[in-house]
Amino acid sequence: MAASELSPDAFPGTSTALSPPVVISVLASILERHIARNERAMAAASREDREAASDCGDNEDDSSSSAAAATRRRRVRAFDSGTVLDMSLRAFLERFSRYAHVSPQVYVVAYAYLDRLRRGDAGVRVVRANAQRLLTTAILVASKFVEDRNYSNSHFAAVGGLAAAELGALELDFLFLVQFRLSVCTSVFQSYCRHLEREVSHGAGYRRLEKPLVCAGEARAQRPQHRQAAAA
Repeated sequence: MAASELSPDAFPGTSTALSPPVVISVLASILERHIARNERAMAAASREDREAASDCGDNEDDSSSSAAAATRRRRVRAFDSGTVLDMSLRAFLERFSRYAHVSPQVYVVAYAYLDRLRRGDAGVRVVRANAQRLLTTAILVASKFVEDRNYSNSHFAAVGGLAAAELGALELDFLFLVQFRLSVCTSVFQSYCRHLEREVSHGAGYRRLEKPLVCAGEARAQRPQHRQAAAA
């Protein structure tokens, strides 16, 4: 996609309302709360997950669906590094603006991708163990979608503290997990911008997006899939 399609004019309000420092600060604040909420939910659900896993042996699943689920789990686990960033999320996000000249538009699109991952079949959620890999990959993919020219994967890997080959493999896993749904039309982009602006205006009063934002074309494409799922 040409950068002009998501130019500063696509931001609601003034082009300075979501400047790089503001976007980075707000996005870091949102992600910190995502992580805290997700890790509380994971801790509370750990016992139920173990019980559900023990019951799986009593159920016979379709081999194809079981294999697909196993592949999704493998792709999700690829982002779990087991290590935690040695800097704040804000400082980590700032690195991409400073060393890879990532624009505010890229951060917004990366946020949209993370939201799609969270709502997808794999239900990928940002936690401390996957933040470094997941954020680096989301920003890389968003940059390739938004910008006409980009730094190489190896440069993004160095900025994110990963090996180039590792980031290449993570990029492929990310694309499959998001089902190659990379398009973010202007109306959806502006909706995410307004969500970030509300975060700025409300300060600590974070309000979660309650439903996924999709373009009209995506909505039409999804209707046959939903009807097929309902018929099954």
